Amino acid sequence: MLQQILSRDNMERAYKRVTSNKGAAGVDGVETTDLREALDEQWPRIKAEIEEGSYNPQPVRRVEIEKPGGGTRPLGIPTTTDRLIQQAIQQVLGPVYEPEFSPYSYGFRPGKSAHDGVRQALSYINEGYTWVVDMDLKSFFDKVNHDYLMHLVSQRIFDKPLLKLIRRYLQAGVMCGGVVSPNRQGTPQGGPLSPLLSNILLDVLDKELESRGHRFVRYADDFSIYVGSRRAGRRVLASITRFIEEELKLEVNQRKSGVRKARNMELLGYSFYRGQGGYRLRIPPESLNRLKGKLREITRKTWSVSMSKRLKRLTAVCRGWVAYFQLADARKHLKQIDQWVRSRLRYCIWTQWKRVRTRYKALRKLGASHRNAYIWANTRKSGWHTAHSYVLTGTITNARLRKKGYNSLLDFYSS
Repeated sequence: MLQQILSRDNMERAYKRVTSNKGAAGVDGVETTDLREALDEQWPRIKAEIEEGSYNPQPVRRVEIEKPGGGTRPLGIPTTTDRLIQQAIQQVLGPVYEPEFSPYSYGFRPGKSAHDGVRQALSYINEGYTWVVDMDLKSFFDKVNHDYLMHLVSQRIFDKPLLKLIRRYLQAGVMCGGVVSPNRQGTPQGGPLSPLLSNILLDVLDKELESRGHRFVRYADDFSIYVGSRRAGRRVLASITRFIEEELKLEVNQRKSGVRKARNMELLGYSFYRGQGGYRLRIPPESLNRLKGKLREITRKTWSVSMSKRLKRLTAVCRGWVAYFQLADARKHLKQIDQWVRSRLRYCIWTQWKRVRTRYKALRKLGASHRNAYIWANTRKSGWHTAHSYVLTGTITNARLRKKGYNSLLDFYSS
């Protein structure tokens, strides 16, 4: 199996994947753009060491990324060379495990997505399982027991040099502030192999839930179980907590876990509400506020970029956001946000027309009458007030903004 991993075709495929994903450099500072040059010099030695069982991965670089709800999540960034090797391992091991994984596991799997998980949850709820056992694993990626995980891997993989290499990746140190610390447990997020290893471990949980006949959805370490009553939910919460802590050697976050009505919980960024014909999906207010925060930054009048660059960035954010939240009933909210964004764009344009003469000429060019152009070019009203005035909404129209390159949230939502 190790030779299959190190084969030229597999390594080339891994190289293309790693370089297309780009990503930050690891502790050695080698960027993906410099990876080919580094491999030309070092790959014969590295390959020989892997085959001999003497290769030692470099420590991962610890970085903290902000979580949407506040706080930070630690990431471990491997070197680009180690990302390449991990990707090559994942490409060979993935097809071995994939057929055995649960159909109700949706994270980091080919042909499955967060949308599939949300749809499945909605289906359970509309079947009448409106009580949700919402479980949170405390610092999952930092708490994985190496011995237990390697025991699970060795049940399917019998190549001893490969098993040794995987364990070394698990035990590669963590560099933070120039100091390397040993890694005695956990599988740091940030490497291509980590999602597969986490699914191998949590598949034990999936199989247990299936054997008990539970309806569940799991996306990586985020999972929920759907039951018919609060009483049933409490029983399930207690018994599954015991299983996780005793069998998987993981810790359940008691503060964040609980039994909730479907309308009071969130799943993968979506929330649920009772509408006509059953439960439907909507976007939580916190997610809408985070979106407005991003759009506010892009439409700041003090951001000194061209309007075309501003609109290009705005379009990219809107497209990506709607692509994720397209399952929700959101037309009303998106329409309101679009109106707010257009007002901010008009404010930016008005601010760029700094002089009275410039404002007059621009308004006339856009079709304003001499009288209106003169009055508004000389106005003492605030820029934000002017952005909402009939003279700007009637000249810098929605159609003109679209022609300039602004595609609204509703444009993407409706397409």
